[in-house]
Formats: sequence, structure tokens, C-alpha cells
Amino acid sequence: MRAICVGDIHGDIDAVHRLRDRMSPRDFDYVFLLGDYSRGFRDPEENRCDIQTILEAFRGYKVWALPGNCDQTASVRTLQERGTCLHNRVLKLPEATIIGLGGSNVTPFGTPFEQDEVHLTRALEGLSDSVEKHSRVILMTHTPPKDTRCDAIAGGHHVGSTAVRRYIETWKPELALCAHIHEAGGEEDRIGETRVVNLGRLPDCPAWELTAADYIDIKPYNGLK
Repeated sequence: MRAICVGDIHGDIDAVHRLRDRMSPRDFDYVFLLGDYSRGFRDPEENRCDIQTILEAFRGYKVWALPGNCDQTASVRTLQERGTCLHNRVLKLPEATIIGLGGSNVTPFGTPFEQDEVHLTRALEGLSDSVEKHSRVILMTHTPPKDTRCDAIAGGHHVGSTAVRRYIETWKPELALCAHIHEAGGEEDRIGETRVVNLGRLPDCPAWELTAADYIDIKPYNGLK
């Protein structure tokens, strides 16, 4: 499996098209989008249109997408209607099992898709019940786990999710991908044996190339250069 993974787009449709122009369906099996599709977060119609435009840009690929905290809750329905929704889903692929959970833990900004840690914990526990024993797991969340290099903002404060961190500590996925915290874009860390990567904001950070075969790896995709 080869896939392109993209973090926060925030309305930069030009960056999406530049990426798309450098990709080939012959080279990639999937595109994974980890949320935050619009510049702002208060206009539901703008959010719906941006999501549809971005999905259309990747026509010809199998796309799986999460909502971010800046996306409307109705974005789940928009993604479901297009058959691309990875939120609250276990995606069983031949090479790996993908667990997807969108939105974020509570922020000071009152964005549309925030949930408390109890809700996030319950959602992740429910998804874990569907994972086969000894599966190779990739966790994809919009929000990063707490207390890593991937969730640090200015001043070194950590604002990630305790629920996501506990899930990683308990279930030990091979790889955990996130976005959300722009200041930590491109950062990597480890929680036990799990590699954690913050994909960052497109185009401040590149898209990322995910491979899963004999081993799971992710590296910056230089197609934007």
C-alpha cells in the first residue's frame, strides 16, 4: 500500500491542486485527509463547499477523510455522502488496519467539532472492539496525543488529547498520525513503540507518503517541491 497523507488544508485549495498535479494514480492507492478544510470555522456552507472541492481535486483516488475541529459537525454527513468518511471507523486493508477519529479535545476557541476526553475515550474504546487481535494498526486522529513533541504550542505547553495518548499506551499501534497543532507540524515522537507524526498544515509542511508492506513507514512527500 502506498498513500498520500495530508494535514490541515485550511482553505489553501491552490496547495491541494499543486499536490494533485504532481501525483499519479499509478503511484498511490489512497489519499488520507486529516481534517480542517476551510480557512475559518463559522460558515457551514463554506465548509461544505471546501470539502467538496478538495474531494473533487483528488478524483481518481480512493480518499478517506477525517473532520477536524474547525469543520462543522455536518461535515461527517458530507464525507459519508461521498463515501470517504474515516471518522469513527475501522478500515481493514490487506496491509494494515486504520482506526480513524476526527474532531479534537476541547480548545479555548469554541470550534465546531470539539469533544471532551470522556467522549473521545469511549469512541476509541468502541473502535478497538472491532480490531482483530495481532492486527498491524495505524491510528489516524485529527488531534495529537498529549505530552509529545506533536502537541506542543508556543511556550512549550502541551494541548493534545489524554484520551488519544491513553489509547496509544494501551493498544500500541505501530503508527499514529495527527495534525491540528500547527506549531508542531512535521514533529515526530514516540510513545513506547508507537511512532507519532504530526502532519502539519499544508503547505507549511509537505504532504506525507505512507507505505505499508513488510513494514509501515511514513516520510515527507517531495511532490510539492
